[in-house]
Amino acid sequence: MSLSAGPRGLSDELRAGAVALIVAVSAAGGCQGRGCGGAPPSASSSASSVPETETVEAITSAAGGEVLSAEERARIPGLIAFVTERGSNKDVWLARPDGRQWALTRGEEDEFPAAPAPGGAGMLVIAAREIDGLHRELVRLVRLDGKSVDIGAPRARARNPSWGPDGSWFVVESDQRGFSDLVRVPVDGGGPVPIATAPEGNFEPSVSPDGSQVAFVSSRDGDPEIYVMNADGSDVRRLSAFHREDWGPRWSPDGRWIAFLSNREGRARVFVVRPDGTGVRAVSGDAPTGDEREPAWSPDGRELAFVGRQADGTTQIWKAPVAGGPARPLSDGSSRDDQPSWSPDGRYLAFVSERDGQPELYLMRADGSGQTRLTESPGADWLPRWFGRPDESGAAEPAPVSGPASTPTP
Repeated sequence: MSLSAGPRGLSDELRAGAVALIVAVSAAGGCQGRGCGGAPPSASSSASSVPETETVEAITSAAGGEVLSAEERARIPGLIAFVTERGSNKDVWLARPDGRQWALTRGEEDEFPAAPAPGGAGMLVIAAREIDGLHRELVRLVRLDGKSVDIGAPRARARNPSWGPDGSWFVVESDQRGFSDLVRVPVDGGGPVPIATAPEGNFEPSVSPDGSQVAFVSSRDGDPEIYVMNADGSDVRRLSAFHREDWGPRWSPDGRWIAFLSNREGRARVFVVRPDGTGVRAVSGDAPTGDEREPAWSPDGRELAFVGRQADGTTQIWKAPVAGGPARPLSDGSSRDDQPSWSPDGRYLAFVSERDGQPELYLMRADGSGQTRLTESPGADWLPRWFGRPDESGAAEPAPVSGPASTPTP
């Protein structure tokens, strides 16, 4: 095969990245649903084709305030992949900002969007279910027309994939040898190559924009810390050193910074550090953000959106300039707003909110204005992943991504 180029509420306990222990997603954040758990990869699902099974052309306005017009929404680029619970399983659907929605997957297992392929022609999906009473996970490569191929066989750990920039390989957590190694997987056939195998565990890989380095988390020196290594596993360097936990590394799109989460100040906060370990600082300054999580880089690498959780359980989306300056709230904090995801042009954000009841997807401009409900379904919708479409004018040409019908298990 080739690619041309929850549940019914969001959980109170959340760590961006740690969520992957259940739903195995990549990018900052993850399944925040109460009871996100999963069901598993089907051996017979390789190369299955899932047609568009439903199209919903309705956008409902958020309560109060200005909303995005139909004309403005029609001009917004990209596709938004998300998890929906409107069927018997958790499936991946796609939505356009104008409100059209359709199913991308309808497997026998629960499926979660993990990492859009470079060029936007498809994405890596994590499929999960129980097999003989054991939790099993599988990485699946899914094209935008729904055709898919399983990368390896179901196993206890196959999560948090991160693409190389040309779409020919990715790095993923795997229990192929230890309980959590990092392996580099070529999608054109060859076997997976272990690149981080410390027995204490290696987690949450993030490939640098130029593909030369991988940031990750490991407990090899005691507490979970942030490390960087070359993409072949050589020259491992420790970036953080503190007696508490650091986790969730994410490279900035320009490669100048790595964002991560740390509880070194007694609460979870978003920090940035340069790839050489210098310049460590919290991005939110003195803003009353509460426990911070789910950092998301703007496409130009100048800003970070993130979520702040208050003691009463409400959550609020914030934005902070990486160069310095005050953080500012984008939502009012009266409900639970989570999982920000930037549009490809950096002018909008998708997010999840419970302001109208169960979790649904919303859109807003990058300054917080125009908050507009995007989905309205009988089941929860969450975990948005916004990416550019290969057919859009000005979009990058899709990187060729290919995979055999059977790829060695990562």
